[in-house]
Order: sequence, then C-alpha cells, then structure tokens
Amino acid sequence: MSVVTIMVLESGGATLLSLFFQIPELVMLTLLRVLEITCLLAIVHGFGQGLLCVGLAGEQLMGGLLQGAWWSLIFGFVALAGAVLLLIMGLNPLVLLHVPLPGTVGLRVLFLITGCLIGPLAEEIFFRGILYGFFRQWGVWFALSATTFLFVVMHSPRAGLPVPQMVGSIVFTLAYEKRGELAAPVIIHCLGNFALLGISLIPG
Repeated sequence: MSVVTIMVLESGGATLLSLFFQIPELVMLTLLRVLEITCLLAIVHGFGQGLLCVGLAGEQLMGGLLQGAWWSLIFGFVALAGAVLLLIMGLNPLVLLHVPLPGTVGLRVLFLITGCLIGPLAEEIFFRGILYGFFRQWGVWFALSATTFLFVVMHSPRAGLPVPQMVGSIVFTLAYEKRGELAAPVIIHCLGNFALLGISLIPG
C-alpha cells in the first residue's frame, strides 16, 4: 500500500496540484513531500503496528537522535578524508558533490527546508521504516541491497556515478539496523544533505 501510494503521488501528485494551484515547482515538491509523510504515517498507524514498527515511537526518538549525531560525526570525518584523498589524486570533490541550487534567496531557503528536513523524513519513513522493514524478512544483506538499489534509482543524477546516494543509503540503512530507531538515519540524512547544500555554495 505504501509503494502504491508513493507511486501515485510521485507520478500524478504534482500534476493534480498544478490543476488547482499556480505555484513554483519547488513549492509543489515541498507540498508533495508533506503529503507523502502524512499518507505514510497514516498507513503505518492504520494498517501496521503504529510508529513503533518503523522506529518512530516516543521512547525511540532520543536514542535515535543521539545515535544519528554520532554516526553523522563519524561519517563526516570519513567523507572529509575521502575528499582529501580525491584532492591528492588531482580530482575536485566539489564537482562530484555539487547540487544545483535555485537562484533566489527565498527559493534557496525553501530548498534548504525541503532538502534538509522534509525530504529526508519522507524518504527515511519510506525506504528504511517501511521498505527495509519489509525486505528484512529475507535477511539484512538482501534488505540492504534492495533498498539501496531503489534509493539510488530514485536519486540517480543525470550524469556520473551516484556515489553520494549509494554511500548515503548504505550508511542510513546500517544506522537503522543497529537499533531500529528511525531518528538515527533521519538525522544522518538531514545533516548529510545540509553538508551537500553547503558545499554547493562554494565556488567550484
């Protein structure tokens, strides 16, 4: 049900919203992500075992937040070491990690909110909380491979290898597998996207 919901919203949600509202594409994307979060949480609450089954229950939040902060710190140091290695090899890591940003300040702020908070929350509920939880019955490695593949397919850049998406998905999944607390990959995802957007502000 969650997969069908996301497919319907992703394929026809923007078109449906555009029929009633004349708003910029980024605003449309933000509304779509909020709608996806609402629908996914309603599905989990109505047909699953509530927020506990995806790792978002009240008692799971604080531990997940702390775990996510630690994972983000470690991930940040590893990413920094990788960037230094690329520089030593004569490659510019800024080109690999660059994200196109909107031109106006207002749209950049909205892009920041959507890309660093709303988007990661929607994606982690869907990919880790629901899909990974479903695929987990066939083992950790199958679930990790399947969710990473689907995550990369939905985020593949038009050119180049989707290295950040692949590495990110693996880290998010391992953090979730550790204790089943969804706040952990949400925090890592949010901070990772924030770092990518910050890097994109640096002239190449």
